[in-house]
Amino acid sequence: MATRFARAVDPTQPAISYMRTTFTVEDGLSSNVVNAIVQTRDGFLWIGTDAGLNRFNGRRFTPIYFRGPKSTPQGIVSALAEGPDGDLWIGTSAGLVRIPRLTLDRFDRSLSVFYHPGAAISDEITCLHFSRNGALWVGTGAGLYRFGGNRFETVIPRASISRIEESADGHLLIISSQGFIELNGTRVVNHPGLLDQLGIHSDGLYHVFQDRQGAVWFCTSAGLARRVNGSIERFRPYGVGGRGVYRLYEDPQGNPWVWSSTGIFRVAGTKLEPLVPGIAIRATSADREGNLWIGTNGEGLMRIKDRPIRIFTKADGLPNNIPMTVLSKRDGSLWVGNNCGGLSVFNGKSFRTYGENDGLSNSCVWALAEGKSGELWVGTWYGGLFRFADGHFVHFGSRQGLAGDVVRAIAIARDGSLWIATEGGLSHMVNGQFRNYTTTDGLSSNRVVSVYQDRRGGIWVGTSRGVNRMTGDRFAPVLSAHEIFDPRYISLGEDSSGDLYALSAPKGIDRIEGNQLVAVNHDLDLLSMVTSPGALWFTGGNGIFRFSEAAFRQNQGGQDIPPDYAWFGRTDGMASTQCSIGTPNMAVGPDHKLWVCTVHGLAMLDLSHVRFDSAKPSIFVEEVTVGRERHDAGSALVLPPGTHHVELRFNSISLGWPEKIRFQYRMDGVDPVWLEADNSLTAVYTNIPLGTHAFKLRACNSDGVWDVSGISFPVTQKPYFYQTGWFRLAAVMTFVLTLTGGYRLRLHKMRSQMNERFNERIEERTRIARELHDTLLQSFHGSMFRMQAARNLLPRRPEDAGEELDGAIARAEQAIDEGRNAIQGLRCEGAPASDITQLLRAMGQELAASQPGRHDPAAFRLTVEGERQALRPLLQDEVYRIAREVLTNAFQHARACQIEAEIRYDSRAFRLRIRDDGAGIDPRVLKQGKRAGHWGLPGIRERADQIGARLDVWSETEVGTEMQLTIPASLAYFKSDSVNGFTLFRKKRNTHVL
Repeated sequence: MATRFARAVDPTQPAISYMRTTFTVEDGLSSNVVNAIVQTRDGFLWIGTDAGLNRFNGRRFTPIYFRGPKSTPQGIVSALAEGPDGDLWIGTSAGLVRIPRLTLDRFDRSLSVFYHPGAAISDEITCLHFSRNGALWVGTGAGLYRFGGNRFETVIPRASISRIEESADGHLLIISSQGFIELNGTRVVNHPGLLDQLGIHSDGLYHVFQDRQGAVWFCTSAGLARRVNGSIERFRPYGVGGRGVYRLYEDPQGNPWVWSSTGIFRVAGTKLEPLVPGIAIRATSADREGNLWIGTNGEGLMRIKDRPIRIFTKADGLPNNIPMTVLSKRDGSLWVGNNCGGLSVFNGKSFRTYGENDGLSNSCVWALAEGKSGELWVGTWYGGLFRFADGHFVHFGSRQGLAGDVVRAIAIARDGSLWIATEGGLSHMVNGQFRNYTTTDGLSSNRVVSVYQDRRGGIWVGTSRGVNRMTGDRFAPVLSAHEIFDPRYISLGEDSSGDLYALSAPKGIDRIEGNQLVAVNHDLDLLSMVTSPGALWFTGGNGIFRFSEAAFRQNQGGQDIPPDYAWFGRTDGMASTQCSIGTPNMAVGPDHKLWVCTVHGLAMLDLSHVRFDSAKPSIFVEEVTVGRERHDAGSALVLPPGTHHVELRFNSISLGWPEKIRFQYRMDGVDPVWLEADNSLTAVYTNIPLGTHAFKLRACNSDGVWDVSGISFPVTQKPYFYQTGWFRLAAVMTFVLTLTGGYRLRLHKMRSQMNERFNERIEERTRIARELHDTLLQSFHGSMFRMQAARNLLPRRPEDAGEELDGAIARAEQAIDEGRNAIQGLRCEGAPASDITQLLRAMGQELAASQPGRHDPAAFRLTVEGERQALRPLLQDEVYRIAREVLTNAFQHARACQIEAEIRYDSRAFRLRIRDDGAGIDPRVLKQGKRAGHWGLPGIRERADQIGARLDVWSETEVGTEMQLTIPASLAYFKSDSVNGFTLFRKKRNTHVL
C-alpha cells in the first residue's frame, strides 16, 4: 500500500497555499504561448503552443514534429481533444491532424492523418469538441463542421467559432461571431431576453457552460453569472467596473475556476478568490492526479497542486524557525519546544510562547513529555529539567541530583516516575529524588541520548556507544554486528504489534530481538518513529517517511525487494528536509495531523487527506545513445558489432510528483545485482557481451509502492563475423581438419621419406650395378678376349701370344683401377680430369686397338661442331659413361666397320650422337628395352633420365644403329646465360624413335 492525496487541489485551503510550478522554453517547452492542454489515457500531457505540439511526462518535454500538406513543419496548435477511441486530434492553423492512439508513446509522423475542412480561414481550427455520442465538432474561422466518415459537414457557415460546450441534454452551446447559439441537433434554440438579464450586448457573451449540478454559467464582459433553477445569480463585482470573465473550467472534483484579463480565480461561494493574478490565461485543464494546468499567453505552462505539508514559522507566531521538539497532549493541545526560543503552545489558530520571563530560565528546549497527571516535563540544553503545571515552572538540575544539565530525552514510566537521558548519564526520578546510572552501572557511555520503556515495562537506553537494556539494577549492552560510534541521534520505539526498534541517523533501523540488533534497513537516515492506524512514520535527515505496517514487516524478509515507503520533502512543501533532533521531534494529534520539527519551521501533514493506493508506475525506456548517436528507444535495441558505449535513458509518467519515482535497473548477464538509478535516469554500459540481454527496469510509484515485475527491454549485441557461432564452429572444424590434414601430411611425408630412402637404396644398388657393368665387367670381358686370343696364338706364334698376354695383364690392371675408382665414386662422384672430347677420343682409340682376331677391325672417328663449352662435372661423368657403354657395345657386338661419334655444342642444347654400320639391334630387344640377362641398354636410359637428358635410339638390322643424347643448355653447360635455376637431376619424359 502507498499514500496519495485524495484531492491534489483542495478547495478548502487558501489559494495562496497552493504550490505553483512554471515551465517555460528554458525547460524544453516549444513556446511560452500555450493554447491547449489535454491528457491522454496513457498518462502523457499534451500541450499545444504557438510553436507546435509538446508531449510531457512530468520531467521532460518532447516536441512532436508533424508536417502535412499545406502546413509548415511546426505550426500553431490551437486546440486538442482525445477521441473516444483514444486517438489524439489536433487543431492547427493549417488543418486537422489525427495521431493514432498506438503511436502516442512512440510518435511516428508517417502515421499521422491530415484533414482539411476547407481553404484559407476554413482550415484554421479554433476549437474541437467530442459530443457524448462520439461525434467530432470542429470550429474554424469560417464556420462549424461536423466530422464523420472522413468528411466534413457544414453546420454553421460563415461564422467564426470560438467555443463549443455540451449541455446535460446534449445541446451544443456555441459561441461564435454571430453570438451565442444553442443547437438541438440542427435546430437553433432561442434565448430571448438572456442578454438583457445579463446586462450585456450580443458580443459580450464569451462562454456558456453547464456544470455537473445543472447550473449554467455565463462568462461575460460584465463578469461572471450563473443560472440556477431559472434565476440568474451574479458574482460581485459585476457590471460597470466589474472585470470581464472569459472562460470557466470545472475540474474533475467539480470545483469551478474562471479566468479573466487579470488572471485566474477560484470560485469560493459567491466570491472570486485570486489564484494566479496578473497572468493572461489561454487554457486550463486538470490531470487524473488532480493537478491543475494553466496555459498562459507568454508566461509558459503552470502547474497548480495542493501543498501536502504546511510549514509554520516565525511569521505564524513561533518565536523562531528552529523548533526542536513537539508533543501532542491528551487534552489535544500541541506543545512545541524551540531552540533557544522557549516553549510554545498552539490552540489551532495561533501560538502562545513561554520564556524566561515566565519562569523557564533556559529557553533552549530539546525534550518534552507529559506526566501521569497531565503536567508537562521540559528538558533543556544546559538548563536541566523543568516541570510545568498550572502556568508555573519548577526547575530540577544537577544541584538537585540530576546526572547532567543537558537533557536529551524524557520517558514517563508506568508508575509515574521519570527516566531522564542526559549528557552525563541516566537519571531515574522518583518523588523528586534521583538515582543516577553511569558506565559503572553497565552503560556503554555516559552520553545518553534516548530512553524508552516498552509495553512489558523494560527500560531501554540509547547511548553514543550503542543500546543498553536494564537487567535488575544494572545495564547490559545489546549486541550489534556493527559498531556504533558517536551517532548524531539514537531513538527507540515500538510498532502496533510491540516490536521494538532502534534508530540511528547514520546507520538506519534495527529490530531488537532478545539481546540482539537485527538489521532492518541501513539505507535510510532515520531519527525517530511514531505510529498511526496501519502506518509507521519516521523522521530523518532527508525528510519524512511513511511505511505501511504490512509493507514494513514484509521488507524485513531479507529478499531482493526494495522497501515500499512514501517520502515527503521539499516537493511536498517542506522548506527543508532536515528534521530536528529533539525528543520527540514528531507527534500525531487527535485530529489526525502529523507535526514534525525541522530546521526551517514546524511541518504539519493532515493525515485525513491521505489515502492508500498501489497503482503501478508507468515507466518506459525513452531513448538510447550508441556511441555519440542518440535516438528513440523503440521496442528493442540492436547494437552493431564493436559497440563499446551504450546509454539507456529511462523515464516515467508522473505529472505531479516525478521526483518521488525511484528506479532500479539490471541487465541480465551483465549486472549481478539491481542498481539504484541516480537523477540522470541513465544506465551506462561498455562492452556488452554478445547475444540478447534483457534490460530490466522497475520503479515505485509516486507513493512509494514498487512494481517489482517492472518492464524488460531487449538489447542485442551483434557480433563480428569472427565472433559468430558458425564462424567459431567453422574455425573449430578448420582446426580439427588442419590437425587431421597435418597429421596425415606428416604420415605422408614420413612415408615419402621412407620411400625416398628406399628408392635411394635401390638407385644406389642400380648405380653400383651400372658401375660394375661399365667398369669391371667390361674390362674383364676385354681381358677375356685378349686371353682367348693369346691361347689361339700360343701354338703357332708364341711371341704374339706373349704380347696378347701382356695386354690382357694390362687390361686386368686397368680393371682393378676402374674397380677402385668405382668404389671411390660410391663415396664421392667425381668427373674425369679432361673434357668430354678428349675422353671420347681416347676411349674410341683404345677400343679400336683392342679388336683381336678381326680381319677388318672397325674404324673410329670423332667430330666436334660448335664452340666448345665446359660441361658440368657430374653431368660430364654421366655423359662419358653413357658414351663408353654405347661405344663398347658397338666395337664388341655390332661387327661394324665404321663407328662415328659426333659432339655438337649448341646454344640451346648439348648433343652427342654415336652411329655405326653394324648388325643393328634386334627390334624385339629395342621394343622391350633390354636383352635378357644384359643391363647395358637399361643402364644407359637410367643415366639419361637421371641427368634430365633425352635419349633417342634408331636401329635397323644389317644397317646399323644410331644413338643421340640431347641435354638442354641450362643443364649441360657449367655457365649458361639462359640459366634461371639449377636442378641437376630433373625428370623429363623421353621419346624413343624406333
